[in-house]
Amino acid sequence: MPRKMTDDLAFLLGAYLSEGHTTRSNWSVILTNSVEEVLVRAQKAWLSTFGLHARLTQQHDRCPGLVVSSRRLVLFLDSLGCGSRARNKAVPELILQGTRRHALLFLQGAALDAYTTHAYAGKWAICLESQEAIDGLQSLVTRLGIVNAQIPKFSKQTTKTYYELYAPGAWGQDLSALAPFLEPEKAARAAAYRRVNYRTKHSDVIPGVHGPSLYRLLPAGTPGRSGRGSGRQRFRHLTDPRTARVTRASVIAVRDAGATLPIWLSTVLEQQIRFAPLIRVTPDGHQHRSSARNE
Repeated sequence: MPRKMTDDLAFLLGAYLSEGHTTRSNWSVILTNSVEEVLVRAQKAWLSTFGLHARLTQQHDRCPGLVVSSRRLVLFLDSLGCGSRARNKAVPELILQGTRRHALLFLQGAALDAYTTHAYAGKWAICLESQEAIDGLQSLVTRLGIVNAQIPKFSKQTTKTYYELYAPGAWGQDLSALAPFLEPEKAARAAAYRRVNYRTKHSDVIPGVHGPSLYRLLPAGTPGRSGRGSGRQRFRHLTDPRTARVTRASVIAVRDAGATLPIWLSTVLEQQIRFAPLIRVTPDGHQHRSSARNE
């Protein structure tokens, strides 16, 4: 059994969350996917991480699968709290408390059950039966600085409620780039999705930033004909009273130009804290936008 988290283990745990299950009657772990190259990658990961040889299975009426038999492996997954069936899956605490790199590899594995769409309101989304699994994925995605939400969906066909986690518009584009799809067809759709422009004037605004105050943080150039300019002129728009909102891109540009940002603002950039626009409806029926931290 592995003694520490590795890249292959993080990917396997994500793949197991989305497309895996265990069968205790013969102590087997099964992963399914329609793309053989994905199963081959998992096959190599089982071998490198656990020293276990997994076998590819092909049945005419079922999705191709990868089967690995090991009582120790089943108990290991149990010890991490991974769950055994779609209804009781969960994101292991080891992933939730781990590194950003391993979180992204876990999400890449989990994305075997995710998709993107840009037909109407574009989004990256994953739908699972376990709400605990969706809650865990939402925690990971939020930590990555991606604005997201989840909604329940009732299936008349299975009479079950499933839970969808989605990242809308530009946020979904960022997520699809951070954790690329392994299946070629999904990767092609995600590439087309990322070419759509979803940015609006409300996107990626940092509330509490005052344009003139941000401008004053820029270093001044040396006065006189032989003096050296600081390039502050290109930020004059920040002093315009019509500049009601300041975007993350503007703050980064000011920082890169030599400004020393307040601690709270540096923290927003370093920790990738994002703010989603909220729509509030007043008693008279009017809508007003404000920003709230995505937590």
